[in-house]
Amino acid sequence: TGSSGINAEYGEIQTFQHYIKRNNLRMSAYNYGPSEPSGTWSAGYNTGTPASSKPSTEVELTFSCHKLKDLDVFSKSDPQIVLYYNTLEGKWLEVGRTEMIENSLNPSFTLPIPFVYKFEERQLLYIRVFDIDDDSQNIGKAELLGELEIPLGQIVSAGTLTKPLCHPRFKDCGTVTMTAVELGGISETVTLKFEGSGLDKKDFFGKSDPYYELGRENPDGSFSTVFRSEALRCTLNPSWRQREIDSKRLCQNNKSKKILFSCYDHDDDGSHDFIGHFTTTLAELQEKRRTEWELINPKKQRKKKNYQNSGVIRVIECRVEKTYSFLDYIMGGLQLNCTIAVDFTGSNGDPQSPRSLHYIGAPEGNQYQQAWLAIGNIIQDYDSDKLFPAFGFGGALPPHGQVSFEFALNGNAANPLVPGVQGVMDAYKTALLNVGLSGPTNCAPMIRQVSKMAMSGAQSRAAQNYYILLILTDGQFTDIYDCIGAIVEASDYPMSIIIIGVGNADFSDMERLDGDDKALQYGGRKASRDIVQFVPFNDYVSHPSALPGAVLAELPRQVEEYYRLRRITPFRTSGVPCAE
Repeated sequence: TGSSGINAEYGEIQTFQHYIKRNNLRMSAYNYGPSEPSGTWSAGYNTGTPASSKPSTEVELTFSCHKLKDLDVFSKSDPQIVLYYNTLEGKWLEVGRTEMIENSLNPSFTLPIPFVYKFEERQLLYIRVFDIDDDSQNIGKAELLGELEIPLGQIVSAGTLTKPLCHPRFKDCGTVTMTAVELGGISETVTLKFEGSGLDKKDFFGKSDPYYELGRENPDGSFSTVFRSEALRCTLNPSWRQREIDSKRLCQNNKSKKILFSCYDHDDDGSHDFIGHFTTTLAELQEKRRTEWELINPKKQRKKKNYQNSGVIRVIECRVEKTYSFLDYIMGGLQLNCTIAVDFTGSNGDPQSPRSLHYIGAPEGNQYQQAWLAIGNIIQDYDSDKLFPAFGFGGALPPHGQVSFEFALNGNAANPLVPGVQGVMDAYKTALLNVGLSGPTNCAPMIRQVSKMAMSGAQSRAAQNYYILLILTDGQFTDIYDCIGAIVEASDYPMSIIIIGVGNADFSDMERLDGDDKALQYGGRKASRDIVQFVPFNDYVSHPSALPGAVLAELPRQVEEYYRLRRITPFRTSGVPCAE
């Protein structure tokens, strides 16, 4: 249905371009920052220079309509689409307009409208189709043919989607078909491994501590550093780790563009000593005919008559592979299957008491409800059947009070699926009336249950299903070490775990599960990737609209990483029609 919050005729809508400028947002290609790990080798030296960690993708929206109303007396309607976006502040902004097509009730608009897509936000769009009556294309004088409110997530997950238009006065207003295509050039991952031999000795009491930098050529012939390796201690024959870098960052997808390889001796005081450099290209690095380059120090070359080089660099690995983005997988048909697990331990307090974390009498809902609504409303757009497995843990089940750590909120152990976001809310309220609060806060059983579902999905070589476990808890897990073991095992499967801590408990131990800085280990085995994101709800009480961004920001990267490590491509290409 349409929104009464828009009044374009009286100029109450800012342009989207103004909003982008005012809020310092970017209309740029997909960017997570570098894929190589960042960290510190020693104090004051950064081995990676990460860009923004928030996923930002520009998509292009195109439209067509079918069987529009004919509101002109002597000819057919002259339709034009105006697209609006609802900001986090609740304001409607005009994003852009298609061209106007004369005398058509079945227009196919060729002018696309670009838009910044963010997975972690529920981006509500408002499509209005007008019959333009004058040459100035003044919307204020135009007649409304139909309108539609729709989340952008529904469009990008379908690729192409057809929906009926609505009108406050007419029925059967026709349909609008929306297509989303990700913009930006081809993205490729360049895998590089270098070794060196015979490097210059720079330290008085030792050898050198070499690291290297890669620079991309600028239009003026200068170079911008786009990658920095780790520094290796006390060696003149380094063998650096295999690293990955996006080809757009390295050479702007131009294999003939110059790349500057510079080698330095690391010093703790920051006065790193230059060893030597050479220039090459990605095409040259890929060639098997040449595998060695001499490091040249121009200053030494000028001074020393018999100077040959300052060491030799060998290319051990140079592999270029197409990189698929999160949107590639979503538009390829990937479904996000979200399971919710709610803490039913006694520390939450009596649900009948207003002081309880499970109290459901507050108009805005309790923190459990607020957290689920914030996340569920986004996730549902990427799940075609919108059926959510909903569980509780740490509750005492009727009739004998047996404690369970994986019980169905709807009371149906054989079928724990509930329909839609509201279905989860209803099942949660019903469970509070029937299930006693108990404990302890054991969550490993829930992690393993979803892990089993994800394991079955891992048997397929197609990117069709990715599993998310959303855990809402009021305290630290009492089986934390068992949870770590379950997480390490789950890291091999198409699965992510989101933990939201509600209430005022000490959640310091939970940060250990979020392996942003160091991979989790259990029984001598390391997690193959970071799959956990932990967020305390209290950090967002004053600005709840920011919660989904914090909670979901890492999920696209986790999805990409899983399928990239297994070299699984999107199931189908984007743009496959999906009409409802």
